[in-house]
Amino acid sequence: MNPSAPSKFRIGLHTRLSLGVAAVVLTATFAIATVALHLVKSRMRASIADEQVARVSAIADAIDQKFSSRRILLQTFGDSVETQGFENAAPLQEFLEKHPALKQAFDNVAFIDTDGNLVANQNGAQQIGSVNLKDRAYFQQTVASKAGVISQPYRNRLNGLAQVAITEPVLDSAGQVRFVISGAINLKDRSILGKLADVRFGKTGYLFITTTDGIVVDHPHASRILNHIRAEGGGAPEVIRAMAGFEGASEGIDEGGVPGLYAFDRTEQTNWIVGAMYPRAEAFARLDAIERGAWLGALLLALSAGALALGVVRRQLRPLDDLHRHMQFAQDAPSEVVAPRTYTQDEIGDLSRTFDELMAQRRASEVSLAHSEAQVRTIADNIPAMVSHVDASLHYTFVNAHVRTLHKNAQLVGRSMPEVRGAKDFATVEPHFRRALAGETVILEKTGDPSLGIGNRTFKAHYIPDIDVDGVVQGVFSMTFDITEEVNIRKALTEQEKRVRDVTDSIPALVGYFDRDQNCLYGNSRARQMAGVGDGSLQGLTLRSALGDAMYAQHEPYLPMMFSGQKVRFPVHAPMHGKEGYFQVNLIPDKNLQGEVLGFYLMTFNITALKEAELHQAESELRLRTITNSMPALITYIDREEKITFANATSREWLGLDPSQVLGRHVQDVAGADVYLSRKAMIARALAGERVEFEARTQRKGFERITQVIYVPDTRADGVTHGIFSLALDITALKVVEHKLIELARLDTLTGLPNRLAFNEYLPDAVLRGRRTGHALALMFLDIDHFKRINDTRGHAVGDAVLVEYARRLLGCVRGTDMVARLAGDEFVLVLENPSTPEAVAAVAEKIVARINAPAFEVDGQRIEVTTSVGIAFLRAADSSVTAAELLARADAALYNAKAQGRNRFEFFMRVVQADPATEKH
Repeated sequence: MNPSAPSKFRIGLHTRLSLGVAAVVLTATFAIATVALHLVKSRMRASIADEQVARVSAIADAIDQKFSSRRILLQTFGDSVETQGFENAAPLQEFLEKHPALKQAFDNVAFIDTDGNLVANQNGAQQIGSVNLKDRAYFQQTVASKAGVISQPYRNRLNGLAQVAITEPVLDSAGQVRFVISGAINLKDRSILGKLADVRFGKTGYLFITTTDGIVVDHPHASRILNHIRAEGGGAPEVIRAMAGFEGASEGIDEGGVPGLYAFDRTEQTNWIVGAMYPRAEAFARLDAIERGAWLGALLLALSAGALALGVVRRQLRPLDDLHRHMQFAQDAPSEVVAPRTYTQDEIGDLSRTFDELMAQRRASEVSLAHSEAQVRTIADNIPAMVSHVDASLHYTFVNAHVRTLHKNAQLVGRSMPEVRGAKDFATVEPHFRRALAGETVILEKTGDPSLGIGNRTFKAHYIPDIDVDGVVQGVFSMTFDITEEVNIRKALTEQEKRVRDVTDSIPALVGYFDRDQNCLYGNSRARQMAGVGDGSLQGLTLRSALGDAMYAQHEPYLPMMFSGQKVRFPVHAPMHGKEGYFQVNLIPDKNLQGEVLGFYLMTFNITALKEAELHQAESELRLRTITNSMPALITYIDREEKITFANATSREWLGLDPSQVLGRHVQDVAGADVYLSRKAMIARALAGERVEFEARTQRKGFERITQVIYVPDTRADGVTHGIFSLALDITALKVVEHKLIELARLDTLTGLPNRLAFNEYLPDAVLRGRRTGHALALMFLDIDHFKRINDTRGHAVGDAVLVEYARRLLGCVRGTDMVARLAGDEFVLVLENPSTPEAVAAVAEKIVARINAPAFEVDGQRIEVTTSVGIAFLRAADSSVTAAELLARADAALYNAKAQGRNRFEFFMRVVQADPATEKH
């Protein structure tokens, strides 16, 4: 019988090998790319979120600084009013008009008496006596607490502007409130909140400010200012979280349904919420582009590897194609095959020679098998018994002629026993078949089925389990004998013995029976053939003579155990058909009712095919090791005893140990006590069934490596974790990139100077260093005079060039140890640590003013006259009560004073302003 022809359309071996290589490369590449991209994306996402939070925090700090400086300015002005000792409100208007510098900081400054009446107004005396502010909450709080406050945003009753008021009480000699000074700030004043309109996060992101009660202070949509955040269907969930106290970065969806990255911080002076919305598509656009590029590169690498492998494999397997055609021809027409006279001297030639020899053996075997099958069928059909075989699902796979005759030649093979035998008869025999399927040989007597016309006869049925070489029951042989007539008992017994012999001859095993002296009393056909007696008898032969000395030596160690009453199973090997054969031997003791061993059965199964499958499995494991050794990662397997049972070749590079030196050793012995203690808890979690990921630093031979370690529990079908797959990836280069990103977040991209974030970190430390060392500290607050005019008349590009040149000249005026930073726009700060005297600081400021003033700036062929104003706050070491924020506010107030004095100069901060202060000229 020829096997069915192969499918016309199929994929060749070389193509499958190429596809396999491409699949392995693709899988490995995608696995590494997935882990690497996950790490890069998570860190870059965190970096982007941190940068947005830093920008929002810087803006919140700037707002706090502005309000703090104005409060200090208003306090200073209030101190000067108290020193004048005014008895009534008449001279207040004139006194207020003598301080025009207040207009630099406030939209309007007014005096209010304790009845809430306006008694002096910097914007004009026409409103005096016509306005009463007694109902304003900020007025009531100031009178009640005798301390200045910052009001909530409100709408001005006269001009309709959105404003905030800063108040300061004027106390009489008895400590009672005599007047309240109110400084009004327009929320759109460029010196306070107006510049927020220019802040953008990406192309469409925006900044907004609300109070903790949800009142909008600033927003890109002007119509929402001073309205509640929930008005007009507004109020994104993330904003509501911020109102409840959340600060930091989070992802959410705004009122228009746009996903975005939110960042929130609060101001200390006003407790406002400063928020920013950065559309997610813009924030993570570069991440998405990197991910697409990585996947495309991985795919191209796999396709290139597959194409290269296809070419190499086709060339190397060309001789195998010729052999394949020869084998197909031999399979289609085996009788016409003529073996070639010569064979090539390589593996293909050996395969060809072996194939031709096997084909010759096959032709001989087919002839013999056909004859044997005919004999078996003839024997089975002529056995005076009903013989059948059912598989494990109780479907018939064989029936002899007696069974077919009993069922009137109906088709029985493939049908189930309940269908063929009927429910009643099947219910009688089912328990016995179940016992046989459990591995027990069952013999029983039963009456025949009346529906088949044999109800008046008695039968003896033998149900024999069909056990394969692995000891698994594949079905049941059923032999049923008619023992109705006692006169035929001897004949029935003889036939039964013959049937048993036929069954054993049909079993694919060597079967024999030996007495206690190891003399053979019975052997089936396979046993006789092995012993070389053919159709003769094995009686008179001993176990040693039947097996031969070599085979007997492999059996002898197990005989004492068997004679003690135990069943024994063990493997042996011996030559078979010119090559090594493998067998499984079963020694089964034959015991009487008293448990004495009378003899034993010998059953030997051929397990050569199983052994060959094990060899193939070993080859597959070798290929798997080759793949893992090629991966740029340290791969190990840790069993439940925390011992390493597998390690790839990367252990040579990372650990300095060959994989063979690692196997069987405890993790602590390989990694060291310190590393083991740091990972012991993670190993325990993984052995408990949890996937664990963490970063680790290792140092070996002077090289520090940062790795991403992944523990994957080996949880099998039984639900038990048998060990851990450990994958360690080298992420040292990624960490270097992450560190550089953190450094870039603290630099101003235009001038290269430290930005507000770096300055806010530096100044508090500088103040603390001055206190510890007893040294003084000076802080200069600088900006460019009329810088807005430069931007408006000459363009922002020229303005940026002026800022860069200004920063360069500023750096040229100070020491390398001094801190120069750009806060925002044209605002710069300079920190001088350990100045000897205020005069030394004044010398530096004078140098800066002169250096900025001349020569004129040259930008794109244009000469631009640039001047600067400088505010200086000098802090002596003994003054430990001043914080970094207060020091910055003092410098800011001094800057406003310098601008009020005409710009292009510097001024020191003065706490108390006299009634007619003499202007100090520098």
